Formats: sequence, C-alpha cells, structure tokens
Amino acid sequence: QRFPRERWALRDLERLHLAAGNTRGLNKLYAMMANYDSTNFVVQNNLAATSLLLGLNLSQAHELAKELYASHPEEAVIASTYAYSLHLQGRTAEGLAVLEKLKPEELQLPPVAFYYSLLASTAGQPAKAGKYLALAQKAKLLPEEKALLPNALNPTAPH
Repeated sequence: QRFPRERWALRDLERLHLAAGNTRGLNKLYAMMANYDSTNFVVQNNLAATSLLLGLNLSQAHELAKELYASHPEEAVIASTYAYSLHLQGRTAEGLAVLEKLKPEELQLPPVAFYYSLLASTAGQPAKAGKYLALAQKAKLLPEEKALLPNALNPTAPH
C-alpha cells in the first residue's frame, strides 16, 4: 500500500495468494490494484470474479462483469466471469449462451472449460459438460471453485 507503483510487489503478492488459494487476499489485492489502475480490464475482471466467488458486493460484481463483457466480449475469461454472474442470478441459460459464442479452442481453456461445464451441467446438459469437465479438472482452481466441482459432476446433488 505504501508503494503502489511497485508492480513487482503486486505481482508477487498475487502469485503468493494464488499458490495459497487465498481468494479473499486476492480479492483485496485486486480491489487495491483496480483503484490504482481503473483501465486494467484484466484486474477489473479478477476483482469481479473473486467477488462473485466470495459472495462479496454482489450487485457491484454483477454490474462490473456485465460492463466488462460489453466492452470485451471477445475475451474468453471475461465471458466466463459474466456467464458465471448470470448463473448466480438464476440466468444459467443466458450464461451458457454467452460461452457458446466463444471459439471452440477458447472453450477448451481450462478456466473457461470449468465454468462451461458447471453451467452446462446445471442446465441439464451433461453431454455438453462432460468433455469440458475433464479439461476443467486440469485447471488451477481456487478453493471456492473446487467447492463447485461436485455441482458440475452431479448437478442434481444438494448444493
């Protein structure tokens, strides 16, 4: 906080929080980084994604995910954050439609595949989810995402 222009420190903190699976620490870090550079859409997306996973400031996170997708619909990770936001709002079919606009190779990126498999499973489309679930299990997931894996594996199980 005392040296916000020292990017190496922020990158190191991010790496440490990712390695430790510290989603709350990442969320705080992304909020701080977003304050320092409001034009960095990757940081803004990471803030929205971690907020959604943690259930923090949900109305702001949903709005941020929507705005980022409107500005960067071609970015697969941003599309997956927006799709997850729609899913959390009970609009899973719309979220699935957002992801299905991506190129097939983008859907195969492990973090994107994770959200696609989750939404497809929840939407009662296990055949669509299966291939992507295998890819998703290769992703480096945060603890809150790992907790969602059983929903993707068995969408009828109690949440």
